[in-house]
Amino acid sequence: MNDLRNASPQVKRFLVGALLNSLGGGLTLPVLVIYLNQVRGISLAAASLVLSWMAITGLVYSPIIGHLVDKFGPRRIMLVAILIEATATLLWVFVTDLRSALLVGAIASLGHSAIWPPQTTMMARMVSEDFRPKFFGLQFMMLNLGLGLGGVFSSLIVNVDDPSSFTRLYVIDSITFLIYFGFILSLRGVGGRIAKTQEEIQNDGGYRQIIADHKFMRLTLAKLLMITFGYASLDAGLPALLTLFGDLSVKALGPIWAVNTGVIVLGQLFVINRLEGRSRIRLLSLVSFIWTIAWLLIGFSVSLDPTATFILAAIGIGIFALGEMIWSSVGPTLTNELAPEHLRGRYNSVDGLVWVFAGAAGPAISGIMLQFELVVAWIGLIVLGQIFGGLFVLKLRRVLTPAQDGRLTV
Repeated sequence: MNDLRNASPQVKRFLVGALLNSLGGGLTLPVLVIYLNQVRGISLAAASLVLSWMAITGLVYSPIIGHLVDKFGPRRIMLVAILIEATATLLWVFVTDLRSALLVGAIASLGHSAIWPPQTTMMARMVSEDFRPKFFGLQFMMLNLGLGLGGVFSSLIVNVDDPSSFTRLYVIDSITFLIYFGFILSLRGVGGRIAKTQEEIQNDGGYRQIIADHKFMRLTLAKLLMITFGYASLDAGLPALLTLFGDLSVKALGPIWAVNTGVIVLGQLFVINRLEGRSRIRLLSLVSFIWTIAWLLIGFSVSLDPTATFILAAIGIGIFALGEMIWSSVGPTLTNELAPEHLRGRYNSVDGLVWVFAGAAGPAISGIMLQFELVVAWIGLIVLGQIFGGLFVLKLRRVLTPAQDGRLTV
Protein backbone atom coordinates (compact mmCIF):
# COMPACT_ATOMS: atom_id res chain seq x y z
CA MET A 1 0.00 0.00 0.00
CA ASN A 2 2.95 2.33 0.64
CA ASP A 3 3.96 1.90 -3.00
CA LEU A 4 0.54 3.17 -4.06
CA ARG A 5 0.70 6.13 -1.69
CA ASN A 6 4.11 7.09 -3.07
CA ALA A 7 3.04 6.66 -6.70
CA SER A 8 2.95 9.66 -9.01
CA PRO A 9 -0.31 11.61 -9.50
CA GLN A 10 -0.46 10.26 -13.07
CA VAL A 11 -0.37 6.65 -11.82
CA LYS A 12 -3.10 7.31 -9.27
CA ARG A 13 -5.26 9.07 -11.87
CA PHE A 14 -4.77 6.20 -14.29
CA LEU A 15 -5.87 3.65 -11.67
CA VAL A 16 -8.98 5.62 -10.72
CA GLY A 17 -9.95 5.97 -14.39
CA ALA A 18 -9.45 2.23 -14.93
CA LEU A 19 -11.67 1.51 -11.92
CA LEU A 20 -14.55 3.65 -13.17
CA ASN A 21 -14.28 2.22 -16.69
CA SER A 22 -14.27 -1.39 -15.47
CA LEU A 23 -17.35 -0.65 -13.36
CA GLY A 24 -19.27 -0.15 -16.60
CA GLY A 25 -17.74 -3.26 -18.12
CA GLY A 26 -18.89 -5.30 -15.15
CA LEU A 27 -22.47 -4.31 -15.91
CA THR A 28 -22.43 -5.86 -19.37
CA LEU A 29 -19.60 -8.39 -19.66
CA PRO A 30 -21.23 -11.26 -17.72
CA VAL A 31 -24.55 -10.97 -19.54
CA LEU A 32 -23.67 -10.44 -23.22
CA VAL A 33 -24.21 -14.06 -24.27
CA ILE A 34 -27.37 -14.23 -22.18
CA TYR A 35 -28.61 -10.95 -23.70
CA LEU A 36 -28.07 -12.19 -27.25
CA ASN A 37 -29.55 -15.63 -26.50
CA GLN A 38 -32.47 -15.01 -24.17
CA VAL A 39 -33.46 -11.44 -25.09
CA ARG A 40 -32.62 -11.19 -28.79
CA GLY A 41 -33.45 -14.82 -29.61
CA ILE A 42 -30.05 -15.80 -31.02
CA SER A 43 -29.11 -19.44 -30.36
CA LEU A 44 -26.57 -20.17 -27.62
CA ALA A 45 -24.00 -21.46 -30.11
CA ALA A 46 -24.45 -18.43 -32.38
CA ALA A 47 -24.33 -16.02 -29.43
CA SER A 48 -21.06 -17.61 -28.26
CA LEU A 49 -19.71 -17.40 -31.80
CA VAL A 50 -20.35 -13.64 -31.76
CA LEU A 51 -17.63 -13.44 -29.12
CA SER A 52 -15.42 -15.56 -31.35
CA TRP A 53 -16.17 -13.28 -34.29
CA MET A 54 -15.09 -10.31 -32.20
CA ALA A 55 -11.85 -12.09 -31.42
CA ILE A 56 -11.27 -13.05 -35.06
CA THR A 57 -11.67 -9.46 -36.24
CA GLY A 58 -9.27 -8.49 -33.48
CA LEU A 59 -6.64 -10.71 -35.09
CA VAL A 60 -6.74 -8.34 -38.06
CA TYR A 61 -6.71 -5.14 -36.01
CA SER A 62 -4.07 -5.92 -33.39
CA PRO A 63 -0.90 -6.00 -35.53
CA ILE A 64 -1.85 -2.65 -37.05
CA ILE A 65 -2.51 -1.18 -33.61
CA GLY A 66 0.92 -2.30 -32.36
CA HIS A 67 2.62 -0.54 -35.27
CA LEU A 68 0.60 2.65 -34.66
CA VAL A 69 1.48 2.64 -30.95
CA ASP A 70 5.20 2.52 -31.71
CA LYS A 71 4.80 5.23 -34.37
CA PHE A 72 2.50 7.74 -32.63
CA GLY A 73 2.72 6.81 -28.96
CA PRO A 74 0.20 4.86 -26.85
CA ARG A 75 -1.84 7.80 -25.49
CA ARG A 76 -3.15 9.02 -28.86
CA ILE A 77 -4.17 5.54 -29.97
CA MET A 78 -5.81 4.83 -26.64
CA LEU A 79 -7.95 7.99 -26.78
CA VAL A 80 -9.33 7.07 -30.20
CA ALA A 81 -9.94 3.49 -29.09
CA ILE A 82 -11.93 4.58 -26.04
CA LEU A 83 -14.29 6.65 -28.20
CA ILE A 84 -14.81 3.66 -30.52
CA GLU A 85 -15.55 1.45 -27.51
CA ALA A 86 -18.08 3.97 -26.16
CA THR A 87 -19.89 4.01 -29.50
CA ALA A 88 -19.89 0.23 -29.93
CA THR A 89 -21.15 -0.34 -26.40
CA LEU A 90 -24.15 1.89 -27.05
CA LEU A 91 -24.84 0.13 -30.36
CA TRP A 92 -25.52 -3.20 -28.58
CA VAL A 93 -28.88 -1.67 -27.65
CA PHE A 94 -29.92 -1.72 -31.32
CA VAL A 95 -28.95 -5.33 -32.03
CA THR A 96 -31.94 -7.40 -33.14
CA ASP A 97 -30.46 -10.39 -34.95
CA LEU A 98 -27.23 -12.25 -35.66
CA ARG A 99 -26.25 -9.97 -38.56
CA SER A 100 -26.47 -6.77 -36.49
CA ALA A 101 -24.71 -8.53 -33.59
CA LEU A 102 -21.79 -9.38 -35.87
CA LEU A 103 -21.59 -5.80 -37.13
CA VAL A 104 -21.57 -4.28 -33.65
CA GLY A 105 -19.16 -6.98 -32.52
CA ALA A 106 -16.69 -5.98 -35.24
CA ILE A 107 -16.81 -2.33 -34.12
CA ALA A 108 -16.46 -3.29 -30.47
CA SER A 109 -13.53 -5.51 -31.38
CA LEU A 110 -11.74 -2.60 -33.05
CA GLY A 111 -12.07 -0.48 -29.92
CA HIS A 112 -11.08 -3.32 -27.61
CA SER A 113 -8.09 -4.31 -29.76
CA ALA A 114 -6.88 -0.72 -29.81
CA ILE A 115 -7.11 -0.19 -26.04
CA TRP A 116 -5.09 -2.99 -24.47
CA PRO A 117 -1.72 -2.78 -26.31
CA PRO A 118 -1.35 1.00 -25.83
CA GLN A 119 -2.61 0.76 -22.26
CA THR A 120 -0.02 -1.88 -21.33
CA THR A 121 2.72 0.01 -23.18
CA MET A 122 1.74 3.23 -21.44
CA MET A 123 1.79 1.53 -18.05
CA ALA A 124 5.23 0.02 -18.70
CA ARG A 125 6.63 3.48 -19.51
CA MET A 126 4.96 5.31 -16.62
CA VAL A 127 6.91 3.52 -13.87
CA SER A 128 10.32 2.00 -13.16
CA GLU A 129 11.07 -1.64 -13.99
CA ASP A 130 11.00 -2.54 -10.28
CA PHE A 131 7.50 -1.11 -9.85
CA ARG A 132 6.04 -2.62 -13.04
CA PRO A 133 4.83 -5.94 -11.52
CA LYS A 134 3.07 -4.06 -8.71
CA PHE A 135 1.57 -1.50 -11.10
CA PHE A 136 0.19 -4.26 -13.32
CA GLY A 137 -1.15 -6.01 -10.23
CA LEU A 138 -2.76 -2.83 -8.87
CA GLN A 139 -4.39 -2.10 -12.22
CA PHE A 140 -5.76 -5.63 -12.27
CA MET A 141 -7.12 -5.17 -8.76
CA MET A 142 -8.90 -1.96 -9.82
CA LEU A 143 -10.17 -3.69 -12.95
CA ASN A 144 -11.69 -6.52 -10.96
CA LEU A 145 -13.09 -4.26 -8.27
CA GLY A 146 -14.95 -2.39 -10.99
CA LEU A 147 -16.04 -5.56 -12.78
CA GLY A 148 -17.24 -7.14 -9.58
CA LEU A 149 -19.20 -4.11 -8.42
CA GLY A 150 -20.64 -3.78 -11.91
CA GLY A 151 -21.62 -7.44 -11.87
CA VAL A 152 -23.47 -7.00 -8.59
CA PHE A 153 -25.28 -3.91 -9.88
CA SER A 154 -26.05 -5.76 -13.11
CA SER A 155 -27.69 -8.64 -11.24
CA LEU A 156 -29.95 -6.10 -9.50
CA ILE A 157 -30.93 -4.34 -12.71
CA VAL A 158 -31.11 -7.05 -15.38
CA ASN A 159 -34.29 -8.94 -16.21
CA VAL A 160 -34.50 -11.20 -19.27
CA ASP A 161 -38.22 -10.43 -19.54
CA ASP A 162 -37.51 -6.69 -19.73
CA PRO A 163 -35.22 -5.75 -22.67
CA SER A 164 -35.11 -2.14 -21.44
CA SER A 165 -33.12 -3.31 -18.41
CA PHE A 166 -30.31 -4.33 -20.76
CA THR A 167 -30.58 -0.98 -22.53
CA ARG A 168 -29.87 0.79 -19.27
CA LEU A 169 -26.78 -1.38 -18.70
CA TYR A 170 -25.25 -0.59 -22.10
CA VAL A 171 -25.97 3.14 -21.83
CA ILE A 172 -24.26 3.32 -18.45
CA ASP A 173 -21.29 1.30 -19.75
CA SER A 174 -20.94 3.70 -22.69
CA ILE A 175 -20.85 6.66 -20.31
CA THR A 176 -18.06 5.09 -18.25
CA PHE A 177 -15.91 4.91 -21.41
CA LEU A 178 -16.38 8.66 -21.87
CA ILE A 179 -15.31 9.24 -18.26
CA TYR A 180 -12.22 7.08 -18.85
CA PHE A 181 -11.48 9.19 -21.95
CA GLY A 182 -11.37 12.26 -19.72
CA PHE A 183 -8.92 10.62 -17.33
CA ILE A 184 -6.52 9.56 -20.10
CA LEU A 185 -6.82 12.97 -21.77
CA SER A 186 -5.68 14.57 -18.50
CA LEU A 187 -2.41 12.59 -18.45
CA ARG A 188 -0.30 15.28 -20.06
CA GLY A 189 3.30 14.34 -20.77
CA VAL A 190 2.62 10.61 -20.45
CA GLY A 191 2.37 8.07 -23.25
CA GLY A 192 3.87 10.19 -26.00
CA ARG A 193 5.94 9.08 -28.93
CA ILE A 194 9.41 7.73 -28.09
CA ALA A 195 12.21 9.00 -30.28
CA LYS A 196 14.23 6.16 -31.82
CA THR A 197 18.01 6.09 -32.03
CA GLN A 198 19.64 5.75 -35.43
CA GLU A 199 20.59 2.16 -34.60
CA GLU A 200 17.00 1.30 -33.67
CA ILE A 201 15.75 2.80 -36.93
CA GLN A 202 18.25 0.80 -38.98
CA ASN A 203 17.61 -2.46 -37.10
CA ASP A 204 13.84 -2.15 -36.77
CA GLY A 205 12.68 -5.46 -38.18
CA GLY A 206 9.12 -4.94 -36.99
CA TYR A 207 7.12 -8.09 -36.46
CA ARG A 208 9.80 -10.19 -38.18
CA GLN A 209 12.15 -9.28 -35.35
CA ILE A 210 9.52 -10.33 -32.80
CA ILE A 211 8.93 -13.67 -34.52
CA ALA A 212 12.68 -14.27 -34.44
CA ASP A 213 12.69 -13.74 -30.66
CA HIS A 214 12.39 -17.40 -29.69
CA LYS A 215 12.12 -16.68 -25.96
CA PHE A 216 9.13 -14.44 -26.47
CA MET A 217 7.45 -16.74 -28.99
CA ARG A 218 7.76 -19.72 -26.65
CA LEU A 219 6.30 -17.63 -23.86
CA THR A 220 3.50 -16.60 -26.20
CA LEU A 221 2.62 -20.22 -27.01
CA ALA A 222 2.50 -21.14 -23.33
CA LYS A 223 0.27 -18.15 -22.58
CA LEU A 224 -2.00 -19.04 -25.48
CA LEU A 225 -2.68 -22.50 -24.11
CA MET A 226 -3.28 -21.28 -20.58
CA ILE A 227 -5.61 -18.44 -21.54
CA THR A 228 -7.58 -20.41 -24.14
CA PHE A 229 -8.25 -23.24 -21.71
CA GLY A 230 -8.59 -21.08 -18.63
CA TYR A 231 -9.62 -17.47 -18.91
CA ALA A 232 -11.32 -17.48 -22.31
CA SER A 233 -13.85 -20.10 -21.27
CA LEU A 234 -15.15 -18.04 -18.35
CA ASP A 235 -17.09 -15.29 -20.15
CA ALA A 236 -19.03 -17.52 -22.54
CA GLY A 237 -18.81 -20.92 -20.87
CA LEU A 238 -19.33 -20.29 -17.18
CA PRO A 239 -22.69 -18.43 -17.38
CA ALA A 240 -24.08 -21.05 -19.78
CA LEU A 241 -22.75 -23.94 -17.70
CA LEU A 242 -24.24 -22.70 -14.44
CA THR A 243 -27.59 -21.52 -15.81
CA LEU A 244 -28.30 -24.36 -18.26
CA PHE A 245 -26.70 -27.31 -16.47
CA GLY A 246 -26.54 -26.11 -12.86
CA ASP A 247 -30.10 -24.75 -12.75
CA LEU A 248 -28.95 -21.38 -11.41
CA SER A 249 -30.77 -18.16 -12.29
CA VAL A 250 -29.10 -15.30 -14.17
CA LYS A 251 -29.22 -13.26 -10.98
CA ALA A 252 -27.00 -15.82 -9.23
CA LEU A 253 -24.13 -15.02 -11.58
CA GLY A 254 -23.52 -11.59 -10.08
CA PRO A 255 -22.74 -12.88 -6.57
CA ILE A 256 -20.50 -15.61 -8.01
CA TRP A 257 -18.49 -13.05 -9.97
CA ALA A 258 -18.44 -10.93 -6.81
CA VAL A 259 -16.61 -13.77 -5.01
CA ASN A 260 -13.95 -13.67 -7.72
CA THR A 261 -13.66 -9.92 -7.35
CA GLY A 262 -13.66 -9.99 -3.57
CA VAL A 263 -10.77 -12.44 -3.45
CA ILE A 264 -8.76 -10.30 -5.87
CA VAL A 265 -9.50 -6.98 -4.17
CA LEU A 266 -8.72 -8.34 -0.70
CA GLY A 267 -5.75 -10.46 -1.70
CA GLN A 268 -4.00 -8.67 -4.57
CA LEU A 269 -1.71 -6.49 -2.46
CA PHE A 270 -0.84 -9.46 -0.24
CA VAL A 271 0.05 -11.57 -3.28
CA ILE A 272 2.07 -9.02 -5.25
CA ASN A 273 4.17 -8.16 -2.19
CA ARG A 274 5.21 -11.82 -2.03
CA LEU A 275 6.12 -12.30 -5.68
CA GLU A 276 9.27 -10.19 -5.68
CA GLY A 277 12.42 -12.23 -6.14
CA ARG A 278 10.58 -15.40 -7.15
CA SER A 279 10.90 -17.11 -10.52
CA ARG A 280 8.21 -15.70 -12.80
CA ILE A 281 8.26 -18.87 -14.88
CA ARG A 282 7.56 -21.06 -11.87
CA LEU A 283 4.82 -18.67 -10.82
CA LEU A 284 3.14 -19.00 -14.23
CA SER A 285 3.30 -22.77 -14.00
CA LEU A 286 1.69 -22.48 -10.56
CA VAL A 287 -1.14 -20.52 -12.21
CA SER A 288 -1.84 -23.45 -14.56
CA PHE A 289 -2.12 -25.79 -11.55
CA ILE A 290 -4.43 -23.40 -9.68
CA TRP A 291 -6.70 -22.94 -12.71
CA THR A 292 -6.88 -26.71 -13.22
CA ILE A 293 -8.15 -27.20 -9.67
CA ALA A 294 -10.64 -24.35 -10.06
CA TRP A 295 -12.16 -25.71 -13.27
CA LEU A 296 -12.45 -29.22 -11.83
CA LEU A 297 -14.47 -27.82 -8.92
CA ILE A 298 -16.66 -25.72 -11.21
CA GLY A 299 -17.29 -28.66 -13.53
CA PHE A 300 -18.19 -30.98 -10.65
CA SER A 301 -20.54 -28.37 -9.14
CA VAL A 302 -23.23 -28.77 -11.81
CA SER A 303 -23.75 -32.41 -10.87
CA LEU A 304 -25.16 -31.29 -7.51
CA ASP A 305 -28.34 -29.53 -6.41
CA PRO A 306 -28.57 -25.77 -7.16
CA THR A 307 -27.54 -24.65 -3.67
CA ALA A 308 -24.45 -26.88 -3.71
CA THR A 309 -23.74 -25.78 -7.30
CA PHE A 310 -23.75 -22.14 -6.24
CA ILE A 311 -21.46 -22.76 -3.24
CA LEU A 312 -18.95 -24.97 -5.08
CA ALA A 313 -18.88 -22.72 -8.15
CA ALA A 314 -18.21 -19.74 -5.89
CA ILE A 315 -15.34 -21.60 -4.23
CA GLY A 316 -13.97 -22.59 -7.63
CA ILE A 317 -14.10 -19.05 -8.97
CA GLY A 318 -12.42 -17.84 -5.77
CA ILE A 319 -9.56 -20.29 -6.32
CA PHE A 320 -9.36 -19.20 -9.94
CA ALA A 321 -8.90 -15.63 -8.67
CA LEU A 322 -5.69 -16.64 -6.89
CA GLY A 323 -4.19 -17.62 -10.24
CA GLU A 324 -5.43 -14.38 -11.76
CA MET A 325 -3.63 -12.33 -9.09
CA ILE A 326 -0.34 -14.03 -9.90
CA TRP A 327 -0.87 -13.81 -13.66
CA SER A 328 -1.73 -10.10 -13.61
CA SER A 329 1.66 -9.21 -12.18
CA VAL A 330 3.83 -11.82 -13.86
CA GLY A 331 2.33 -12.18 -17.37
CA PRO A 332 2.67 -8.61 -18.68
CA THR A 333 5.91 -8.07 -16.77
CA LEU A 334 7.60 -10.96 -18.60
CA THR A 335 6.49 -9.53 -21.95
CA ASN A 336 7.88 -6.09 -21.15
CA GLU A 337 11.12 -7.54 -19.79
CA LEU A 338 11.72 -9.14 -23.19
CA ALA A 339 10.56 -6.15 -25.27
CA PRO A 340 13.04 -3.58 -26.64
CA GLU A 341 11.78 -0.04 -26.03
CA HIS A 342 11.28 0.83 -29.71
CA LEU A 343 9.19 -2.33 -30.24
CA ARG A 344 7.29 -2.28 -26.95
CA GLY A 345 3.99 -1.43 -28.61
CA ARG A 346 4.26 -4.34 -31.03
CA TYR A 347 5.38 -6.81 -28.32
CA ASN A 348 2.33 -5.84 -26.27
CA SER A 349 0.22 -6.10 -29.40
CA VAL A 350 1.34 -9.71 -29.89
CA ASP A 351 0.62 -10.31 -26.21
CA GLY A 352 -2.83 -8.87 -26.89
CA LEU A 353 -3.19 -11.16 -29.89
CA VAL A 354 -2.89 -14.10 -27.53
CA TRP A 355 -5.98 -12.88 -25.71
CA VAL A 356 -7.73 -12.19 -29.00
CA PHE A 357 -7.00 -15.65 -30.41
CA ALA A 358 -7.93 -17.30 -27.13
CA GLY A 359 -11.06 -15.16 -27.11
CA ALA A 360 -11.98 -16.66 -30.46
CA ALA A 361 -11.21 -20.27 -29.60
CA GLY A 362 -12.49 -20.33 -26.02
CA PRO A 363 -16.09 -19.15 -26.62
CA ALA A 364 -16.36 -21.22 -29.82
CA ILE A 365 -15.27 -24.40 -28.06
CA SER A 366 -17.44 -23.62 -25.04
CA GLY A 367 -20.56 -22.73 -27.01
CA ILE A 368 -20.44 -25.71 -29.35
CA MET A 369 -19.59 -28.32 -26.71
CA LEU A 370 -22.21 -27.01 -24.27
CA GLN A 371 -24.78 -26.79 -27.07
CA PHE A 372 -24.34 -30.55 -27.49
CA GLU A 373 -24.24 -31.08 -23.72
CA LEU A 374 -20.62 -32.33 -23.72
CA VAL A 375 -19.94 -30.94 -20.26
CA VAL A 376 -17.51 -33.61 -19.03
CA ALA A 377 -15.53 -33.55 -22.28
CA TRP A 378 -15.41 -29.74 -22.15
CA ILE A 379 -14.00 -29.69 -18.61
CA GLY A 380 -11.54 -32.43 -19.55
CA LEU A 381 -10.30 -30.41 -22.53
CA ILE A 382 -9.81 -27.35 -20.33
CA VAL A 383 -7.79 -29.38 -17.82
CA LEU A 384 -5.56 -30.87 -20.55
CA GLY A 385 -4.96 -27.40 -21.99
CA GLN A 386 -3.84 -26.11 -18.60
CA ILE A 387 -1.52 -29.04 -18.03
CA PHE A 388 0.22 -28.62 -21.37
CA GLY A 389 0.41 -24.86 -20.89
CA GLY A 390 2.10 -25.31 -17.53
CA LEU A 391 4.64 -27.74 -19.00
CA PHE A 392 5.51 -25.36 -21.84
CA VAL A 393 6.01 -22.57 -19.30
CA LEU A 394 8.44 -24.59 -17.17
CA LYS A 395 10.68 -25.26 -20.17
CA LEU A 396 11.30 -21.52 -20.51
CA ARG A 397 13.11 -21.12 -17.21
CA ARG A 398 16.44 -22.36 -18.51
CA VAL A 399 16.54 -19.90 -21.42
CA LEU A 400 15.72 -16.72 -19.47
CA THR A 401 18.27 -14.69 -17.56
CA PRO A 402 17.76 -14.38 -13.79
CA ALA A 403 16.77 -10.73 -14.30
CA GLN A 404 14.16 -11.60 -16.92
CA ASP A 405 12.82 -14.39 -14.72
CA GLY A 406 12.68 -12.05 -11.74
CA ARG A 407 15.01 -14.17 -9.60
CA LEU A 408 17.12 -12.48 -6.95
CA THR A 409 20.85 -12.99 -7.46
CA VAL A 410 23.50 -12.89 -4.74
